[in-house]
Amino acid sequence: MSSSSKPVQGTPVWWDLASTDVDATKKFYSELLGWEWHDLMSSPQGVFTVAKVGGRTVGGVYTDNPGMPKAEGPTMWVNTYWVDDAEAAMNRAVEKGGTVLMPACEDPAGGGFKSLLLTPEGAPFVVWSGDKGVENEAYGEMGAVCWTEYYTRDVAGINDFVGHLFGSRYQRVDLSRPPVGDEDAEGEVQYQYFWLKVPDLEPDRGGMMEMDASWGDMASHFMVYFRVEDCDASAAKVAELGGEVCVPPTEIPPGKFSVVNDSLGSTFSIMSLRPME
Repeated sequence: MSSSSKPVQGTPVWWDLASTDVDATKKFYSELLGWEWHDLMSSPQGVFTVAKVGGRTVGGVYTDNPGMPKAEGPTMWVNTYWVDDAEAAMNRAVEKGGTVLMPACEDPAGGGFKSLLLTPEGAPFVVWSGDKGVENEAYGEMGAVCWTEYYTRDVAGINDFVGHLFGSRYQRVDLSRPPVGDEDAEGEVQYQYFWLKVPDLEPDRGGMMEMDASWGDMASHFMVYFRVEDCDASAAKVAELGGEVCVPPTEIPPGKFSVVNDSLGSTFSIMSLRPME
């Protein structure tokens, strides 16, 4: 869970999931993504367990207990961003309309301090600071996190928020993709995308999309992507394991993705990447 060097401020470095049935969660992700588990903390109130691929850390799962601070809406994997000072970052977030769900405090697992926050639109995320650093050792590898996104109805407002909080920005690019759900349709759909630009961090680790009327009343939220070899086969495996395919496998410039729910209803995405040319 720890690395010897500190990441750049604003880097997404860790992902956690609150589960009402940790054993069921372990089984689902082990069979889908090949994860192994290491229980880091255990008490009568529950456990905190770390997922690994090939002995390298991916993220954590902990028992979702009543009374724990949490955001409204569906359960999703929560992004953690590295900062130089968790308390100072918490205060900067509040200055730009963020909400504190859990004030900056020492992480029970040790190594640093963290705060659970909401964006001005109500999406949860964590800021972390410490001497050792918390980092996903397997980032980008098969079965691990390979991308994160934020979906917003206020591009300018969120850019102001992340700029003040991290010194980062979302940079617009124009992209195209095949029409969703109609493989025989001609032409491509043009759309706007925003790369998350973190100073001194290469390659990019995240992006943002603007939510339009087609998103309905869905709340703004973060999304985590796990890398898979075959998106179609993995989506079928999700259904086989008792999960749900929310968005079927869809072609995008980097490869193919699908939005799914695990067997307990927590939402995430899977993505297979095209070979680099």
